[in-house]
Amino acid sequence: MKGRVINLVGGVYKVLLEDDNIISIKARGKLRSEKKIEVNTKSKSTKASIQNVKNSPKVGDIVLIENDMISKIMERKNFLVRPDISNVDQILLVFASKEPDFSFYLLDLFLVNILKQKIEPVIVITKIDMLKDLELMQLKTQMNYYEKLGFKIIYVSSKNLIGIDELDKVLENKITVLSGQTGAGKSTLINALIPEFNLQTQEISYALGRGKHTTRQTNLYRYKNGFVGDTPGFSKLDLLGIDEFSLKDLFIEFKDYNCKFKDCNHSENILGCGVKKAALDGLILKSRYDSYIRMLNELLRRKK
Repeated sequence: MKGRVINLVGGVYKVLLEDDNIISIKARGKLRSEKKIEVNTKSKSTKASIQNVKNSPKVGDIVLIENDMISKIMERKNFLVRPDISNVDQILLVFASKEPDFSFYLLDLFLVNILKQKIEPVIVITKIDMLKDLELMQLKTQMNYYEKLGFKIIYVSSKNLIGIDELDKVLENKITVLSGQTGAGKSTLINALIPEFNLQTQEISYALGRGKHTTRQTNLYRYKNGFVGDTPGFSKLDLLGIDEFSLKDLFIEFKDYNCKFKDCNHSENILGCGVKKAALDGLILKSRYDSYIRMLNELLRRKK
């Protein structure tokens, strides 16, 4: 039999079979072991790193079932590590406009990781009902920069059902994962889209200034001839499988500005860098260049 993994808890997988039945099973021992994989870099001077990765099924995997156990994982078109899910068509990056405050750095960090996996991002900004008209206008002015880069942006109020119809169309025939800022209201958003799911939601933790983790596991829900994934929120995202040489290619606007230095890393310390000049001239959004420099410095720090 063949099916898709839609949930994983404690080593037990829920698999949606081709006949629409759902079964709970475990994976064979060989699929629970660790294997070593080589993470290549673009630079010949940098050694590839070896990482231990669990060779086990992920939510989203198409799997073969034999003797009431998962026996094989079919080839994946992509996969993410955090959240731990595979075969994704698009990711709704859910960010709050307020409570918690909107973070451009966190948005850029998510975009870098998603573009690395060649998955289409859709930026969803929630809780717009909490902003004054001027605040919303200022946020949209900054986000226009991302729209010009080709990213789709949807402004949503789950409370007032603003933007829900637009989101509904985006989900058709796609495997979609909701991820992004902790406390931005991902589960609340799914409730507004698909009320029958009735997912648990929690209040914002004002003492911490960020959200509590509502979703404890990754789940796939059938919807609009596709699936919607609800994944655990997290407040720290790492630069996974990215080095200082590939990072600049994931800031897609950088290629539009000529730099006279071959293999320039566009550091703020390099005089004559075309990308740095574009940032100083306001052609590149200041927060974008700041995000890049922050990520670059972190990658260089790790290398030492």
